[in-house]
Amino acid sequence: MSDRFNSNKNFVTEALHSDALFASLLLDKAYNSKLYDEEILALDPHTMYSTTDCSDKFFHIANSTLRYYVRMLDGYLEIYVEGRKKRLPYLSVFKIHMVLLAIERGETISDIQVKLALKSIPQQNSGQAKGNKYNDEILDQLFSEFERRQNVIMKTHALQNTISQIQVDLLKGTTSKADRERQIEIIEEKIKNHRLYRKMDRQAGNIFRKSFELNKKTGLFSLFSKKAVYDPQQIETEILVDEKLIKADNLEVEFTKQIDILKQEISEIETEVIALKKRLEVESARLTNERELLQQTIED
Repeated sequence: MSDRFNSNKNFVTEALHSDALFASLLLDKAYNSKLYDEEILALDPHTMYSTTDCSDKFFHIANSTLRYYVRMLDGYLEIYVEGRKKRLPYLSVFKIHMVLLAIERGETISDIQVKLALKSIPQQNSGQAKGNKYNDEILDQLFSEFERRQNVIMKTHALQNTISQIQVDLLKGTTSKADRERQIEIIEEKIKNHRLYRKMDRQAGNIFRKSFELNKKTGLFSLFSKKAVYDPQQIETEILVDEKLIKADNLEVEFTKQIDILKQEISEIETEVIALKKRLEVESARLTNERELLQQTIED
């Protein structure tokens, strides 16, 4: 741990030793470790922080949400106003951190206000002022509902982006597979032509050899020998070459290696595509559920 971490930890522990919210979190085994958050305790204790810094950089919540909490905790948080901007000292930032932990474990802003003695415990038949349509409890409920809907909308957008990216990756995979299959077809055609040329070369050599043999039998020396008898079928058999008997040369071996590599790449792409399709099904189902939840919140 850094010196600043330990220094800030000692500072907040001393400053909040009588703070009811701090004490409740410190005694809560589930939140005791979260209380001394490394990121929060690593902040500069001498810096003044804006609400934007707190919402965007530290707590990752909507700025409107943070400003609502700040307004509801007036008297607990120390706030400095600079024109239209609000600045919070380090201790107030840590207090907001504690408030968010309390909300995470199920407390409402009203519960926290009562715990911090910012307002008294509501009594039944307390004679609320007429015309006060929205008391603090109702405002908390309205804000919580608004925040819940915002969370659902954000999840829906995130899922839509995820699905779009999966679809792009699937398209890339399909295109890559088709490209490699086309490369294999081209190489196989090269092998076919190469073997055909080799076959033609051998047959041309056989024709030349057979022609030479026949010339010998029909030349000057043939006057002293028996008359040659030619079997056209036998001659054709000796000239023609069975392509199956032609062994692969170095070039054909190299072509075959290229095909093997491409087939291996296709196999890997197919495996990835299968995984992407399964993930697309899962994310699509999640999106459907989130949309149904969003529709329910709208109808409610």
